[in-house]
Amino acid sequence: MNRVFYNTLLAAAFALSKGAIAQQMVDPTQPQDFIPTTAANSEASGGATAIIISAVFINGERKTAVINGDTVTEGQTWQGNKVKKVHKGGVVLVMQGRETELFINQHSIKKDASNDF
Repeated sequence: MNRVFYNTLLAAAFALSKGAIAQQMVDPTQPQDFIPTTAANSEASGGATAIIISAVFINGERKTAVINGDTVTEGQTWQGNKVKKVHKGGVVLVMQGRETELFINQHSIKKDASNDF
């Protein structure tokens, strides 16, 4: 009886500790300066979500950018804002009738898409 109790207690402790460890794990492939854009971050900053340009891909005439995880091209609309221009340094968005230039994260890797990308 005593052995069954200790085995049950040990199994319960292991199950609880495994859940706690899983919550603390970090994706090793995630960029060092990764900032998740979640509802919690939005609420903490007064409801405004940060706009993060995490990648720019230019291959000939095709220009694509990644804004908050969404892939967009020039001329496309993203969250009600027109993507006016994609360039190697970032993106120009038309937000509420005004042009706003957003720059790519300085810690991101930049590589020419036509050069063995």
